[in-house]
Amino acid sequence: MLSDYRDTIAITATILTILQFLSGTDICRRIVKQGATGDISGFPFVGGVFSTSVWLTYSLLLNDLSMSVTNAVGLALQMIYLFIYTKYCISPGAWYATRRQMAALVTVVAIAMYYVLFSGAEPDVIKTRVGLLCCLGSIVFCAAPLVSLTQVFSTQCTDVLPFPLILATFLVTGLWWLYGLILQDPFVQYPNLIGCGLAGFQLLLFVVYPAHRKGTVTNGESRPV
Repeated sequence: MLSDYRDTIAITATILTILQFLSGTDICRRIVKQGATGDISGFPFVGGVFSTSVWLTYSLLLNDLSMSVTNAVGLALQMIYLFIYTKYCISPGAWYATRRQMAALVTVVAIAMYYVLFSGAEPDVIKTRVGLLCCLGSIVFCAAPLVSLTQVFSTQCTDVLPFPLILATFLVTGLWWLYGLILQDPFVQYPNLIGCGLAGFQLLLFVVYPAHRKGTVTNGESRPV
């Protein structure tokens, strides 16, 4: 029965995913406004570039227009966000950490592209191996905000978690999971199901802990009650 709604689910998932990617503009706006990255981690942007890169490759192998458009737009936006982050990253520790992550990103993506283009392997084998890499990319992207969990638990405050991004992740991974069921593609189904679960867990933290605490300073800003 889901196959009857394939186009509707694909279009809705594409629109919501692009809106999800646009949620990063708020983080970048704050970075530019304060002239520094503060305690914002660059890992979500690096993870975003990695995830959209490998998913764009996989969608092109599948000849799936919806997934290709979504990830092409997402890759462009994530690269812009990462550029802005590195431009305003003035903390030596964060600077070196982000560049190590970027070096790993470039290495993995370059190896993947070389394999797809020049390995000479059977198309189905290539799809399977790239699909496995996509699973890793999705989990990295969805779990990226989890790097702040230590601070959330220690301060009992969720200010460091990007609520719009997490909520959007919960919605779009749920839709792409349904789309994966329609395609009967496990590489689309399972990582999005895991991503939906991870995002749901992070949303639960906003219920357990308040979003703001008096006197809490987050990303260079004092947050009132």
